[in-house]
Amino acid sequence: MACSDTVLRGLAAAVLLSSVVSGAAAHDIKSCKCETGCYTQEVDKLSCSGGKARFSSNGLPGPKDPLMRGIVGTNQQFPAVHNYEFEILLDPELAARPTPTDAGPVGVAVNGVPIFDPSTQGPADRSTGKRPSALEAGELDVCGGHAGRGDDYHYHIAPKCLIEDLGPTWVEDDKKPVGYAMDGFPILALGWFDQSNSVEAQLDRCRGMKDASGAYFYNVKTTSSWDVLNCLSGTPQNFARDSWEHRVDRTGKEITGLPIRFAIRDSSRTSHGSDVCHVMTGLLQGEQILQDDGSARPIEAQEGALFYCNKACYGLFFEADRSQRFGGRAIYYDHIASGCPSGFDVSGLKTFTPYDGPAQSRKGPPPTGR
Repeated sequence: MACSDTVLRGLAAAVLLSSVVSGAAAHDIKSCKCETGCYTQEVDKLSCSGGKARFSSNGLPGPKDPLMRGIVGTNQQFPAVHNYEFEILLDPELAARPTPTDAGPVGVAVNGVPIFDPSTQGPADRSTGKRPSALEAGELDVCGGHAGRGDDYHYHIAPKCLIEDLGPTWVEDDKKPVGYAMDGFPILALGWFDQSNSVEAQLDRCRGMKDASGAYFYNVKTTSSWDVLNCLSGTPQNFARDSWEHRVDRTGKEITGLPIRFAIRDSSRTSHGSDVCHVMTGLLQGEQILQDDGSARPIEAQEGALFYCNKACYGLFFEADRSQRFGGRAIYYDHIASGCPSGFDVSGLKTFTPYDGPAQSRKGPPPTGR
């Protein structure tokens, strides 16, 4: 029996509605947690057993990624080698209710670099209860990441440089993950290169959805805030372990980094024997600088370098003792070069004027002969 035009139109509408409701009829994501081809060369020691995928990394992305460039508010930390061991659930399950994220890690990218919640670790806004966005605070580089208080490089938004490095075949055609959340579900970037693959309208409030076969995944936002995920749809796991040697200053105290208004234009990392020397060049803006006579001089803008090789070779800013009361914060440039390694040319850097006044709380007496 022939169908009428009305019935045909009804069937077509039903099929269309079904494809929209299912959310991903055209997508079948790649599940490949145990395949080396689904990670970059920065990941090693991949194995799968006991319901988990395990791998290691040093926490640094590919060498061509322009780390730290574009940051305008830095905490003077440098991307350093870490010793990460990750464990990702092979068969995660959706939880009864989502778990909100907090300042800290929420997953790992396929290059072994951690992915963090979008917020900073600064104090929450009293009116909203929310911490400020790292992106809005100008703390992120052009790749979407920065070095944290432990010199740990991590992303706070979609890993933009990594996604570009992986390319459209990986992201759009093969539909491989660009990372994994701490609940075990994959993170994809569908629509990054090809808008016809966009799933933005079908995502739930955590930025997740199911593919054509019922496999759940998150999808990063391809524009604007470049959100990774807004909450965790599965059960969060303790998915990472790490060890590293913390930097110390000339007094032996650990350096956690003072936030300053310093626009980073370039960043480098070079090895010199047992030392790794980090350098960031840029523009210091709108700070008060402590003078040797105890006064504070405001500066609008000044070019210079921040660097660190070891506790006897660095140039960094620290906060002056608050008891001195300058009508606001004052900072001073602590510069020491008595222990710089052979091959590291400090004289080739445009450094700021060293402070040689009375010792501050985090700084010992200036070295002799300077």
